[in-house]
Amino acid sequence: MFVEFVLGVVAVLLFYIYAYSPFDYWKKRGVTQVPVELPVVGNFVRGLSEPAAVRLKRNYDNYPDERYVGTYDVRTPVLLIRDPDLVESFLIKDFSHFYNRGNPSNPETKLGKHLLNLKDERWKGLRNKLTPTFTTGKLKGMHSQLVECGENLIRSMKKLEDGRPFEIRDVVSRFTMDVIASCAFGLNLDTINDSESPFRKIGLTSFTPSLFTQVVLKLPQELRTLLKRLNIGSTPPQMLDYFIGAVDETIAHRAQNKMVRPDFLHLMNELYQKDKESIEKKQLDPKDPHVFDHSTLVSNAFVFFLAGFETTATTISYAMYELAMNDDVQEEVFKEVSSVLRKHGGTPTFDACQEMELLERVISETLRKYPPAVSVDRKASHEYTVPGSNLTLPAGSNILVPIYALHHDPQYFPDPEKFLPERFDESKTAIRKGTYLPFGGGPRICIGARFARLEAKVGLAMIVNNFQLVRSEKTLSPLKFAKLAVTLVPEGGVWVAVRPRNKTA
Repeated sequence: MFVEFVLGVVAVLLFYIYAYSPFDYWKKRGVTQVPVELPVVGNFVRGLSEPAAVRLKRNYDNYPDERYVGTYDVRTPVLLIRDPDLVESFLIKDFSHFYNRGNPSNPETKLGKHLLNLKDERWKGLRNKLTPTFTTGKLKGMHSQLVECGENLIRSMKKLEDGRPFEIRDVVSRFTMDVIASCAFGLNLDTINDSESPFRKIGLTSFTPSLFTQVVLKLPQELRTLLKRLNIGSTPPQMLDYFIGAVDETIAHRAQNKMVRPDFLHLMNELYQKDKESIEKKQLDPKDPHVFDHSTLVSNAFVFFLAGFETTATTISYAMYELAMNDDVQEEVFKEVSSVLRKHGGTPTFDACQEMELLERVISETLRKYPPAVSVDRKASHEYTVPGSNLTLPAGSNILVPIYALHHDPQYFPDPEKFLPERFDESKTAIRKGTYLPFGGGPRICIGARFARLEAKVGLAMIVNNFQLVRSEKTLSPLKFAKLAVTLVPEGGVWVAVRPRNKTA
């Protein structure tokens, strides 16, 4: 009996240690920390009941006198950075210490060899190889395709001129998907008119908010890898196979017909063929982790496809919503756009877009209020002492920059809930460094940021020039965000209506 009692006490003690021991990590280091609500899982359960942006903003707002705050991602200690100067240090000045993202990843899984997953020198090598895709010259070369997709969008929206409410993201995401398919892969999908396109289904499935996705993101790397090997994921394996097949067929078709297009797929295929030839000549070891193989090609194609269509569609949608809610801003944008287009033959050419300064500020303010990513994380590769403190972070420590919270801090952006494009008029105000990070910051800033801005500008210019955006009975104010979404997804969508633009008025 005594033995059973002792074993019971030991079991309870071990469970107590397991349940609570991780959650005094920051206290032991003299760091103020967010209260932990539950043993074992910390604040994970509460995190499922509210959008990540709201949770992080609350943790940020509750400690106005702290430069950083200790938090936990389930049981993993994470340092939440509040001080813009520290943001600059972590993301830029001391980037050599925080080279990698904090997400656990395994690039050896199916479609896993992409920029978001790779670390250290493997990431750096791939980044350098892919960067030429987004030079000014390459953007100019893709511009006519942007305009062509925009014209298809306008023709589709003409059917909505009767004033009926419509969900913006449903319409705009078809435009952005067609843009990515055309500019990146040379595919003419026409999802604007084909709602049953397999590519559209892949995109929508990958970004549908779900409890499954949230839970999987919190699992240890070993379990996440096991799920992928068992073909258990948010995107069904048959959809992934369809995407890979479509990419391979496009490459084969181009080779057979000696077609050359200056797009993302062409650049990646050149890299693939170059390394393949080097391997055949015994000049390169096929096991070299820096080899640009078929898996690297399709992995980056898939991520670029998903990120390119979803984040830009969301940005355009929020901008349309804000213009509908702010008539004075919309009219000023219309005046600018129509004036510039008249100078350029009625077409939003590359040079015309550079002249639309107010529209650029509208996009910047939209990205402030609704950043594509609500936060960005990094993991310490070396021991690091936080500047201006006695806190030393061991290698492997995780830090989190709360982008949404910084963008909504009245100390840096007065009246943060108001839509004020003039904040980004550089002749009047200067944005403090470390407070505005819509695409992240430092060397790991989003590689497609310039392309995304150009795409948004072309789409918005054509929409505003043809339609007046107005509120409808379905338009919500303020908007609410989906609880289980990875990005800043509006709950129930974004609804407006349009009227034909009276250009003679």
